[in-house]
Amino acid sequence: MPQYRYKAITKGGQIVRNRIDDTNQQSVVNRLKSNGLTPISIEKIEVRLPSFLTSRRQKKNKVTTTAASHNAIKKLQEKEAKKKKSVGDEFKLDLSFLQQVKPDDVIAFTQSLYLLKKANFTNVRALTTLLENTTNPAMRDIVEDILNGVEAGEFIYSTMEYYSKVFPDIYISMIKVGELGGTLVKSLEQALKYLEDSTKIKRTVRKAISGPLFQSGFLLAMSVVCVIMGLPVMQRLYGEFGVEDQIPAATVAFSNFILALGKYWYLTIGVVAGLIGLFIFWKSTPEGHFQWDRFKLRMPIFGPLILRLNLQKFFKALQLNLANNSKLQDAIELSKSVIQNYMLLSIIETAQSNLQVGDSWIAPFEDYPDFPPMVLEMLKIGMETDMVEMIDRIVEFIEEDIQITMNRIIKTLPEVANVVMGLVLIAFVIVVLKPIMDVYLGTFLTQKYL
Repeated sequence: MPQYRYKAITKGGQIVRNRIDDTNQQSVVNRLKSNGLTPISIEKIEVRLPSFLTSRRQKKNKVTTTAASHNAIKKLQEKEAKKKKSVGDEFKLDLSFLQQVKPDDVIAFTQSLYLLKKANFTNVRALTTLLENTTNPAMRDIVEDILNGVEAGEFIYSTMEYYSKVFPDIYISMIKVGELGGTLVKSLEQALKYLEDSTKIKRTVRKAISGPLFQSGFLLAMSVVCVIMGLPVMQRLYGEFGVEDQIPAATVAFSNFILALGKYWYLTIGVVAGLIGLFIFWKSTPEGHFQWDRFKLRMPIFGPLILRLNLQKFFKALQLNLANNSKLQDAIELSKSVIQNYMLLSIIETAQSNLQVGDSWIAPFEDYPDFPPMVLEMLKIGMETDMVEMIDRIVEFIEEDIQITMNRIIKTLPEVANVVMGLVLIAFVIVVLKPIMDVYLGTFLTQKYL
């Protein structure tokens, strides 16, 4: 499709320059006018993008230039310069595609945009400044797309919606409420706090889990290695004493199991892969997805934390929409989009249905046995007093409850890890150490206790 370079004037009198893909010049004029832009000049650009760039996201009815086309034009312009490079430079690999947007990049972007908007920068000027100072190529492409959209008269959140894997749904909702309500600075401050808190929670949980998991995994791996190395030694000892028929049944069974795994390794891999495939297929079905999400909310240790994190996202979105003068019914409709858990989503949709027919919308939460009792009581009080104010208090309470739940998990995980390691050691003693001790010391030491 042909590409055109245009210069146009916005409704505010600002001149913008950009590129656009379209069939003809008249179509470009119509698209610019439909976006509130008055064309000054339109020039056709004879550029053919490489095939590997044509799969880049294209927005329908949006006057924007993708970062892919920008990079393609830049590469085409540098063809002649590449000929002058040394032979060694020609063999250097471009690893820029390995760059990914990390949570810290999104936090830095949000913090910088918040500070610039607080200093009364316009959206275009703020994003231009961020584009010039962003070092991560992947994040730079996203900022460039957002800037192109803003220059074409769009909102910031409308471009962010195309990058849902980078910007969380609740984050996009915050930016949307701020832009539509004229409180973008406040929304950016709230979004920054949300990102920092959620990142802190993830890192704390990851740190709490990694230690016990590593210890348990290491001990289990070492036990398996010791069993594999110790079983032949034990069998040889029993053979030297001529009592091979007295090897304990548990040891024989475990030895046969290890030998079978080694001999038929391909079957082991096939069975494991098949089980994983069946689980993925089951989870992809609506019923399987629902049951899996239900299990995640009720799983030991981490279930309460997962539930509270989901409730935090929902009530935070509900708080933002109610603050934007939305009705409760509309606020619930907009807020439920941040929930990805089917189990909790079904409860929220039931509450929404009750609200439509005039029944109690709190009843579905009350019927769910694991719903935090304090939050439920606060909802009931909010129905009798001021729901907007009570939602604010619920958000504060859930944030504190998340910290309490995390502290409980941090204390519980080492105890669980110790139990697992104890069971592994007991199994190791029964399978390997006890038979060897029986050979050297006789059974009088072990028959009483093992």
